[in-house]
Amino acid sequence: MNYRILLSSCGKGVVRSFFLTLLLILFLAIISTFTELGAPIRSAAILITTLLSIVYGAIYSAKKTGEKGWLHGLIVAALYMIILYIVATIGGRNLALNINDALRVLLALVVGFLSGMLGMNI
Repeated sequence: MNYRILLSSCGKGVVRSFFLTLLLILFLAIISTFTELGAPIRSAAILITTLLSIVYGAIYSAKKTGEKGWLHGLIVAALYMIILYIVATIGGRNLALNINDALRVLLALVVGFLSGMLGMNI
């Protein structure tokens, strides 16, 4: 396994994930401008946005290299969540992780793992 290719494809997958996140959050912002979204709906929409972005990045990364899709998916999901946590902390969020945050990270890793495998097979 060539680590340069691994990091390159995973990095590109993470960048693509964040571009998709920006587009989906912009779409969500436009919708919330014209309608009143409750906190549970907004929270679910943000979770779905995160997971869709990870799916896209993991599939892209796995298809790009053609091997070990599960590993690429895990790396993309982990990097995505780490960067998201850093940005949220810089934005003023508390550093402490609660049980909901831990569940979101676990869900993101599972989705990345499965999406990487899916990317190898489509």
